[in-house]
Amino acid sequence: MEREKIGIVTVLYNSESVLEDFFRTLNEQTYKNFILYLVDNNSNDLSVSKGREYSGKVDFECKWLLQNENVGVAEGNNIGIKAALADGCNYILLSNNDVVLQGKTIEVLLDGMLSMNASMAVPKIYYWDNPQKIWMAGGGFQWLQFSTFHRGEGCFDKGQYNKKISIKYAPTCFMLINATVFARVGFMDKRYFVYYDDTDFVWRSVKLGIEKLVYIPESVLLHKVSSCTGGAESDFSIYYSKRNHIYFARKFCHGIHFIIFTCYLIVHFLFRKLFLYDRKKLILILRSYKDGWNLYKYRS
Repeated sequence: MEREKIGIVTVLYNSESVLEDFFRTLNEQTYKNFILYLVDNNSNDLSVSKGREYSGKVDFECKWLLQNENVGVAEGNNIGIKAALADGCNYILLSNNDVVLQGKTIEVLLDGMLSMNASMAVPKIYYWDNPQKIWMAGGGFQWLQFSTFHRGEGCFDKGQYNKKISIKYAPTCFMLINATVFARVGFMDKRYFVYYDDTDFVWRSVKLGIEKLVYIPESVLLHKVSSCTGGAESDFSIYYSKRNHIYFARKFCHGIHFIIFTCYLIVHFLFRKLFLYDRKKLILILRSYKDGWNLYKYRS
């Protein structure tokens, strides 16, 4: 009997360098009933032409959703999700394209999710350039910082994260989601553009008790971390991560918790960031805080 259909949604922006491994390892999957939805955010490299070349060599269906401008990761995911839902996909797999899968990554992830009666699931993810070192083995939310953490990040795998468990957070760089979730929770908040859009979505889904998210360690893949954003310390990454952290906190952190969070942010800036960054970066961070505040204040 044919298994249920998965819509794999990936957002491209100047992703040329990572696509070959992505297509190759998708094509090696033991789970075959899926469609790949490629949302290109007006890349100015060879992402589309290379992608079309690779898609002609695989045995799964590819659908291209080309944008005339860079609408961001959040809205790009929304576009792909809606296309997959319209095609009747039973599950949506949100996936970065800078990942390298093993042969049974998708099959084991789906089976694990079903065995735990969950609606969302993530695998164990290793660093691509150091495949014994864990990038994520599930995660959670930090109360004081009002942010997130990855279990096991930077640790060498000694089997300490080999148990299936329910978790409160994981990034959506490779997350399998029952299609019915979007009717209950909604889509990504496109105001984020990039970063914290998945944090917001998981908070609404899992932290508020609507959905069950599980970590399936038998399903594994490798991640080429920050390969398409210039790294965590680029101006782009600093600006959007700091701006969106403020926006996320203003949406969901309230009362005394928000006051404590604000105090933490000020202390952290004065006693850490002042010593870590030069004047240009500090101005960028302050601007990102202001823009994050206004993003919430003037949201429509």
